[in-house]
Amino acid sequence: MPIYGYRCSKCGENFQTLVRSGETPECPSCGGVELVQQLSLIASPAKGGDSDAPSCSSVGPGPGCGGCPGGAAFG
Repeated sequence: MPIYGYRCSKCGENFQTLVRSGETPECPSCGGVELVQQLSLIASPAKGGDSDAPSCSSVGPGPGCGGCPGGAAFG
């Protein structure tokens, strides 16, 4: 059961919810079902080694966060 992010077209609420196969999610604020699925980023598991290096989850994504494979920076 994946967790998806949505934006409600009716009230503008952004939310995340578990979606089971065959279910139609609805907005927790207004009950609307006209939703736009949002793009989600999935973090890859850390590859062993330097456990002291900061990760994006601990410092937040930003230029030079240092926790991404290949030293990728966001922003």
